[in-house]
Amino acid sequence: EITLKCNLDCTYCPSGIQESHDNSTRHPPLADCLNTIDFMFKYADMYMSLRPKALRQVVLNVYGGESLHHPDIVTVLEQLHKRYQQYRNSWNLTITTTTNAIVSDKKFAKIIPLIDEFSVSYHTQATVKQKQQFKKNLLAVKSAGRRLKCVILMHSEPELFQDANNMIAWLTDNDIRYLPRAV
Repeated sequence: EITLKCNLDCTYCPSGIQESHDNSTRHPPLADCLNTIDFMFKYADMYMSLRPKALRQVVLNVYGGESLHHPDIVTVLEQLHKRYQQYRNSWNLTITTTTNAIVSDKKFAKIIPLIDEFSVSYHTQATVKQKQQFKKNLLAVKSAGRRLKCVILMHSEPELFQDANNMIAWLTDNDIRYLPRAV
């Protein structure tokens, strides 16, 4: 959990410590993020050494609040790759992210090559502009050949429910895997 902050503030998303997001809490400093990476990799290496070689697989999910909203996310992801190099002959690493994928084009272009798998969530309460950015970013992930799935947050309000169904149709048309989920 790289940050508690989120660039959205949906009514159905509980906020505060251990709930989901907390926009009053500062992003962790880069040094803390890098220290956490070092600890996780040392722990993973110790744990993987106890497993049969064929089962030495580590999946690291970068999430938050909104993980890609962290101001140093590109550096953190680059450092994940750099610091993993000393372990690459001992175990395999898959880097995933759970994100709302509402990130600027320039930043997202730097992020895509650093993530193996994207699990994105579609929020019907986002603005029209954010929804356009979301679609654009999903197509960029798809065209980059990264694994991608979209969780559609189904809202009971009729207008938002229809918006979610419209997104499902768009995902179907663009051959992107999805999973509807009630909020």
